[in-house]
Amino acid sequence: MQSYDAVVVGGGISGLSAAYALRRRGLNVLVVEAGHAVGGTMRSEVTPDGFVLDFGPNTVASKDPALWQEFAALGIEGERMAADRRGGRRFILLNGKPALIPTSPPQLLTSPLLTTAAKLRMLAEPLLPRAAAADESVAAFFARRLGRAPAERLVDPFVSGVYGGDPHATSMRAAFPTLWAAEQRAGSLLVGMLTAPRGPRRAKGEPRPRNVLFSFPEGLAAWPRAYARALGSEHVWTDAKATRLRPADGAWQLTVERGGRTSTVEADTVVLATPAYVTAGLVERLDAAAAAALRGIPYAPMAVVHLGYDRANVAHPLDGFGLLCPAVERRKVLGILWPTSLFPERAPEGAVLTTSFVGGSRMAALAALGDEALIALTRAEHEAILGASGAPRMARVTRWGQAIPQYVAGHSGRVAALGGLEARWPGLHLLGNYRGGVSVAACWRSGVALGERIAAQQHVARGVV
Repeated sequence: MQSYDAVVVGGGISGLSAAYALRRRGLNVLVVEAGHAVGGTMRSEVTPDGFVLDFGPNTVASKDPALWQEFAALGIEGERMAADRRGGRRFILLNGKPALIPTSPPQLLTSPLLTTAAKLRMLAEPLLPRAAAADESVAAFFARRLGRAPAERLVDPFVSGVYGGDPHATSMRAAFPTLWAAEQRAGSLLVGMLTAPRGPRRAKGEPRPRNVLFSFPEGLAAWPRAYARALGSEHVWTDAKATRLRPADGAWQLTVERGGRTSTVEADTVVLATPAYVTAGLVERLDAAAAAALRGIPYAPMAVVHLGYDRANVAHPLDGFGLLCPAVERRKVLGILWPTSLFPERAPEGAVLTTSFVGGSRMAALAALGDEALIALTRAEHEAILGASGAPRMARVTRWGQAIPQYVAGHSGRVAALGGLEARWPGLHLLGNYRGGVSVAACWRSGVALGERIAAQQHVARGVV
């Protein structure tokens, strides 16, 4: 039986960042990944004709110097590509046409996205009482604080774009904890955000970190691949399925099926960085209530459709990050990204690339359509919204049956049950985008923090300074 200081089950960005933090602190760590490659939904491909496709996340935004330092240690900091400034321009569909999202008070005043009456209603926000309920839906929260129109036109597409979710079902407290806390603390979103505790002060003359939207020349999958190289093939098992976890004499034993053989590995610490529904099966015998809580976290399906057009065949200038579609617009795509506006190298010369998202909680059935139907649907949306014409040069469909965890009503209680499981079983940790945020940056931060915490605990237990 092979023994390790820690075993991480799940080779997505959460698990890999935790494993790398453990490895850098001198611990012997193993990553067990059921898929053919690491990265989870962070998958990329360069097509033979030169299109660079990201099948999950397309970009990451961060201003954390620690991330740039980690990239330097991994040897990929020099490959990091910052997006074109146009990435700051984002659009929401209004009456079938892209309208620029306002990013400042003057822009909001002149934006066609809201009527004058809706803008005036928003000004009343500081005068409204705080919520009496312990939680409410995102839609109800913003309709109450800002008005119905901002909730429908601005918040709804954001929730469907980030979570693939329905704002009428998504928990405000779980999905937007900072904003929920601001209202609870100050009785107002505006006042709460203005009076929020500040982070550590910068040293005199130290520049303010700027948020950077970035990727890599061959897509975001370069990042998890770099982790795998740094950890070494003997410490990263792919095509390896964890089937059973059990405590054994103060340690943990994990049964793994790999290459047609079943083996058991032992470790002081186990990190389950798998989707909630997979984690549920591994902890069922330890805590049935925690397993039920994990199974109670729904996942939204998503189809990702990439289309490559000749630049001359798309009328819209594609001068931004992309667009989102509010439910009131009744479109069949949740949104369309414009990768070549951020990174021109994403397509061969004279072509543009778009990435469309179909499905989510609101239109789950559409994600299950056949490839031809999804391509036809997406082409029709491009023609109506972006003025595209003719057949695309390239079309590709990718499906994620369980793409994004939904922070629906009761999510905070479910997460609390997981904390109880960890408290009862020292050395067992649960990690993933179903707790702490769904963004790539949030998953990375959670993974690093957990890895460093585990390493510190093991060093103290062994008397290592």
